[in-house]
Amino acid sequence: FPSHDTEIDYNTGTDDKVYAICDDGTTAYWVTNDTGPSGKLEVNKKALTGTSTTAATVMFTDASITVTDAVMEYVKERIVACISNKVYEIAPTATSLSSPLYAHPATTHVFTSITASGSSIYVSGYNGIQSSILRFTRNTSGVMPTLTSAIVAAELPVGEIAHRIFYGGIVTGK
Repeated sequence: FPSHDTEIDYNTGTDDKVYAICDDGTTAYWVTNDTGPSGKLEVNKKALTGTSTTAATVMFTDASITVTDAVMEYVKERIVACISNKVYEIAPTATSLSSPLYAHPATTHVFTSITASGSSIYVSGYNGIQSSILRFTRNTSGVMPTLTSAIVAAELPVGEIAHRIFYGGIVTGK
């Protein structure tokens, strides 16, 4: 956490590799493969005001998923996580993993970045030498808008790999 005082402290030899991490301004969230008995997906959280002596809270584990790659961001008041080739919406209070919003048809697809613009959330990724950007819009018929299915917003030219997307439309000053 370069911009925060919180630490994630693991003992040498028992480390859980952190595949993705984000924060909502008060809490950090991260994705690992548990090195314990399951060896599978584990999502943790910890207050940004915590120290190395503050234990993380395990939000949930899922023994059916082995994380190969992941990216996550707190956007539009929700955590969007891409774990392996699937996209999930995770509530900060979640105790289990919901069904994926989208599963890329190629199991080798690597999601690389998440950003928001207007009423949409965008997710970039690649499979081999082909990159694309998916757009999820928000269904506002409920109290908390939910994300709709993925729509291809852009395909990059063959050979161009999307590693990071960003929308920086707000500039503030004194």
